[in-house]
Amino acid sequence: MTVEQLAITVTPDTESVTAVRHFVRGALQSFDARVDADVAELLASELATNAVGLAAGEITVTVRHRQGRLRVEVRDFGYGRPEVARPAPFATDGGRGLMIVESLADAWGVDEFLPGKIVWFELAPESDREASPANHG
Repeated sequence: MTVEQLAITVTPDTESVTAVRHFVRGALQSFDARVDADVAELLASELATNAVGLAAGEITVTVRHRQGRLRVEVRDFGYGRPEVARPAPFATDGGRGLMIVESLADAWGVDEFLPGKIVWFELAPESDREASPANHG
């Protein structure tokens, strides 16, 4: 079994979110991953935005590709466990990042460390996503 992995460490600046998006897209191309690249980029940027908002030190993004399945992990050094918010439909103050991740990822979760955590999501190959319902974790 082959596991392909790439990682990048960025500063907690808003410009880093763009860098993460480009990094994830490049990793998918490098792995020749058969997942929806737009969804992978969107979800990675949502998690990176949350980590940047904590301003708790460097952020490490790891992309793993194993047996066609993609896993993206965003590690930060902030405290607190992220929770899915359910803002009002017309609220303009954000808070939808994890709701988007929950909606579009095949699985997602949080691994806690002291200090910090890894928030991750997984995407199945596009062929598998069409054949089975989403499994959120």
